[in-house]
Amino acid sequence: MCGYCDIDLRDTFGLGHGRLIARHGGAQTRQRWIPRLLAGELAGIAVTEPHGGSRPAETQTCAVAGPDGTWKVTGRKSWISRLTEAAVFVLFFRTPDGGLAAAAVDATQPGLHRQPIPPTGLAGWTWGVLDLDEVKIRQEDVLHGDGMLLLREHFAGYRPLVTATALGGAAAVFDAVTARLSARQAAGDLHRLRDSALITLGRTHVQLATALLGAVTASYLAEGGHPAAELWGAATKAHGIDTANSATAELALLLGASGFRADCRTAKTRRDLGGLLYADGIHDSLYRTAGKQHTATKDSAGDVTAVPAPRDRPASVAMTA
Repeated sequence: MCGYCDIDLRDTFGLGHGRLIARHGGAQTRQRWIPRLLAGELAGIAVTEPHGGSRPAETQTCAVAGPDGTWKVTGRKSWISRLTEAAVFVLFFRTPDGGLAAAAVDATQPGLHRQPIPPTGLAGWTWGVLDLDEVKIRQEDVLHGDGMLLLREHFAGYRPLVTATALGGAAAVFDAVTARLSARQAAGDLHRLRDSALITLGRTHVQLATALLGAVTASYLAEGGHPAAELWGAATKAHGIDTANSATAELALLLGASGFRADCRTAKTRRDLGGLLYADGIHDSLYRTAGKQHTATKDSAGDVTAVPAPRDRPASVAMTA
């Protein structure tokens, strides 16, 4: 429903990236941030870097130990959404011993420098570069657990929600197109709908519905801590965003020239959906993640470890055909 109203509302259905703080932060960190996030403030996530895209294994942002028991983090994060709106960033960085960790960093901390870059879509929030110059991190700000595992568990649950939001945007385009065609037919502007238009409507409806069912399944598995949650989250996000983009491209043609006006809501939705091909994981990389897990053998199974279960997860669910 958030996506149906506007894809820019994609974090209003919950804590967004603040789920990492809720599930893996210490008591003091949760007490500090969760009430603010529940009241409507935003959490950003700082993972991507210029040299390695979204590959956290290549993170170069690193911490050095300070004299007072804190860490000072320096580095550059790129393509960061909610750049100026976020109250807190979940920052991924290298610890002094080389491990990957995450911490909740107050967005007002000294040493944070922002360089906004205007995007073509998903422009509801600012986007751009976040530089860190000896940003102080206290030990209580650090989230519990290995950074890579926290990241995988989080996106296994977050991606299906983004996918459902995107499909909601495409569903709004579908309804706008069918309403316009019906109105034109009732007014006599169209004597009959062409078979090609009806085929497009029938095909896109079932594509959106089945992609949404996949996203719901992925979300269900993630909440239950299922071993296949990451595979489903990656694959259904890539497929769902692809489906939403192709469906709206076909549907927009049925609006005629009015569908390509700059102030047309359909045009905005298409720009936003284009941005989601890159946000929260480039779709080809997500397909690759799913393919890698499908082809893992007993000898290589150690390279594809299960996503850790959420700390507050319900009972495990069975995977059925």
